[in-house]
Amino acid sequence: MTEEEKNRQDPEVACYCERPELKRKETGISYLRKTGYEKLDLYLPEEGNGPFPVLIDVHGGGWFYGTRSSRRLDPVLEGLKRGYAVASVDYTLSGAAKFPTQVYELKAAVRFLREHATRYLLDPDRIGMWGLSAGANLAMLAAFSAAAGELEDEGGGIGFPISDRIQALAALYGPTDLTISEGCHAASMESLFLGCIPRENPELARKANPCTYVTKDAPPCFLQYGDADELVVPEHGFAVRDALQSVRTDGDWFEIVHGAGHADARFRTQENTEKIFRFFDAHLKGI
Repeated sequence: MTEEEKNRQDPEVACYCERPELKRKETGISYLRKTGYEKLDLYLPEEGNGPFPVLIDVHGGGWFYGTRSSRRLDPVLEGLKRGYAVASVDYTLSGAAKFPTQVYELKAAVRFLREHATRYLLDPDRIGMWGLSAGANLAMLAAFSAAAGELEDEGGGIGFPISDRIQALAALYGPTDLTISEGCHAASMESLFLGCIPRENPELARKANPCTYVTKDAPPCFLQYGDADELVVPEHGFAVRDALQSVRTDGDWFEIVHGAGHADARFRTQENTEKIFRFFDAHLKGI
């Protein structure tokens, strides 16, 4: 990892936020026990006994840094006031394990929450995922491959008794084709994630491209990209939009946010947060 990439670590993504003001929560839940990273924090609405629809937060950080329950979780936690439970998930960072470990982990988190839905007052039939940047890439990979019955971990394949499918997905400025990244080298974020330079292993890069797994059965998608984003250029978004439009004509939302750079504050305005929740309300609550 270069010094430049170390300096890219945004404290709003890298630092855990305790949130003592939220009383109804359980933190540090182990949803898998393989690498030690597989933990989640679960937050419930202050009132009611559910079952609550669930939003799974998948943090960004270039696959090499970041934490669950960072400050970037704030917009997702708006869901507590709207009757959603929120699960913020850690996955194994690329310095400790390579793709597809992280995708397997997200699918395991979905299965865990579904298996323990009664205990945690969750609705196992109404699960959404909200990913940012690298987290959006992983969320798309998990959601699309689950719907396609592909990219399954050993022992957790198609016949596994607990489904890893979700019912709605919001993915913001998520990479798709890792071979189009500029300046990709052996120490780049993409190469650390895959364990090789993407252009030197196009088959592995294809497997890490969410578009590979798009079918008509993919969950409804809310997709946003910024046209001033130099890290994840809009072509990533156009590719997944086109893949979805090739198999179905409705149910998805695609938007280019004009003037927005990578992880721009425009994505976290109250207006945009409302837009995302209208999407989830339509697909997880039917309103």
